[in-house]
Amino acid sequence: MVPVEFCFLEKLNNVQMRLRQEINMKPESFEELVQLNMDELDRTVNPAIVLAVSRAFKEHGRKSEALAGIIQFLFMANKVHKLMKEDSDIAEELRQFPVLVGDLLYGKFFLELCSEKLLPFLDPLAQVMGTMSEGGISRWLSRDKKLGLAESLKIIGRESASLTALAARLSAELAGVSVPLQHKIEAFGWELGLAWGAWKERLENIEVQSILQRANAILNEISSESQLQLHPLREVYLFMAKQLNGDYSPQEA
Repeated sequence: MVPVEFCFLEKLNNVQMRLRQEINMKPESFEELVQLNMDELDRTVNPAIVLAVSRAFKEHGRKSEALAGIIQFLFMANKVHKLMKEDSDIAEELRQFPVLVGDLLYGKFFLELCSEKLLPFLDPLAQVMGTMSEGGISRWLSRDKKLGLAESLKIIGRESASLTALAARLSAELAGVSVPLQHKIEAFGWELGLAWGAWKERLENIEVQSILQRANAILNEISSESQLQLHPLREVYLFMAKQLNGDYSPQEA
């Protein structure tokens, strides 16, 4: 995997350390409870987007790190819930266990919202939880169908891009930038999430690169209009571009 090199790396490490502390349930570790198999992108992308937006707009407060952790709790909870199996020969307690662990993570995300006084973000976060679930339902309903590109991207958008887009927008809102600029940052986050999801779905590389080009075009537009350098966001973009430049391999990830 490509080494993670961000100007906000210390903050990213703080967020990831806090997450490990919060999900370590004695006497069992989180990894012993559920086989989540998080790769580097899973661990990095959403918190990195939040922290990059925060750094780009000079918001260095504690709340940006808290928001990065909150977004990651939501991402992990959704990922854990996907582990639930429908096989008829699985004991009911084993079938339901990922749901209980996922609910614990949702509880962690809500507790962090309260303790960090970020409850105004609850409504958009709850909405994106619903959107991600809708994406999962759509995927399940289409499991025996051959989907076209537009249909695949629609599902990927709900499952993946909706959260990265919201991560970017809420961080921009926290930093106090204008609403029009928030929407452009949100669009940048959407394209990163869409490219990430398309790569994991093993869509054609040309499609993944086309999505990344749209993300880069958004950054260029923001930079030209606002005279901002946006170096942290370009770091995240380049990190993603390197990671997604090749075939998806869960073993390597």
